[in-house]
Amino acid sequence: MKLKTLKFFDKLLATIVNRLPTKTMRHHAPSPSRILIIKLSAMGDALCMFPAARRLATVFPEAHIDWLTTKRSNPVYFSALPFLNKTIILSTSLRDIFISGVRILLSLRRYDLIIDFDQYYRVSELLSYFGKINAGFDAPLKGSAFAIKIPYDPGINETDMFHRLIDRVLAEYSAPSTASSRFDLPELLTGFQPSERLRAIAADIRSIGLPVLAFYPGSSRNAAFRRLDAGKYLQVIESLRSRCTVVIAGGPDEAELKPVFPASSAQLFNLIGELSLLEWTWLFHSAIDVFVGNDGGLLHVAESQSVPVVGIFGPALYRKWGSANPRSIAVETSLPCRPCLKNYLGMVPSHCQFETVKCLDAITTQSIVDAVDAVLDKTAVPHP
Repeated sequence: MKLKTLKFFDKLLATIVNRLPTKTMRHHAPSPSRILIIKLSAMGDALCMFPAARRLATVFPEAHIDWLTTKRSNPVYFSALPFLNKTIILSTSLRDIFISGVRILLSLRRYDLIIDFDQYYRVSELLSYFGKINAGFDAPLKGSAFAIKIPYDPGINETDMFHRLIDRVLAEYSAPSTASSRFDLPELLTGFQPSERLRAIAADIRSIGLPVLAFYPGSSRNAAFRRLDAGKYLQVIESLRSRCTVVIAGGPDEAELKPVFPASSAQLFNLIGELSLLEWTWLFHSAIDVFVGNDGGLLHVAESQSVPVVGIFGPALYRKWGSANPRSIAVETSLPCRPCLKNYLGMVPSHCQFETVKCLDAITTQSIVDAVDAVLDKTAVPHP
């Protein structure tokens, strides 16, 4: 079952979920010993969620924290997180859902607390209902059945929304508050050992002695209309190349872009398709000063390693889906059609209503160069 079918199936559940009575939480509830967090998709969303979920492990150190998700979140990437006990994969195959659905539902009854971090999937709210206490967002399409909930605000950064939900959960348990401003996730690299080749690449990049910029011209394949035209990236790179070291970033979804950009040479490293996701994570942590790129998962990978971001946004709003790092900067334009991406309403288009993506076409290369310089000015990285 593809994502489109999953969304159709989710709509069918709306009537059932909306008729569920609201769960209640008794006063002075004991601290939860088994917690389930739900985030069905996607990887970028999970990267925004886990800094907030980590706080549960800090406040409830004896609790086992499991994660229910789908393969769209790339769950293997998060397997080293030390505060995550187990990951449960919800199949998106209709056949598997019918076969294993009852078993999964019964297993959910053992959880003292289930937190649904999705803002529009009804199926996740239904699943959370089988826990002893459930929590989630009160959003236009969901939220009536949660015992603990907060209003979902589409104008607030998603990472901050996740932290606010955890704030409410901790308050309901009369648990001590913890710092809620962290956006990084260094634990992704727990136990990771870079290869000699990767260490050599990082050493070569750093040996030049100039600020290192990672350019990400891609996005997931099903969101290709969120990509700034590659020609504009080439112009920006040409403007900055004499005073910066350039790394071109990307994975399998960007394979067709690799020949569009120059081959690796002095001060330029075209690494599209050459590194695994964990290797990119390590490289961002070890060698990259500024990330410049589109609205995509790799942006949040860089953010997880505290790399400041120049986020180039079109269909989505940067203030909602961009970096929570205070050193990061947005590059976007104001158009009446923005944002056309409104996840909380189930509006996740895969193409623009116009012949061209006007919101991205209106972005100038000079505005990107200026943003890069502004970020460099805000960091400890010297630049000419």
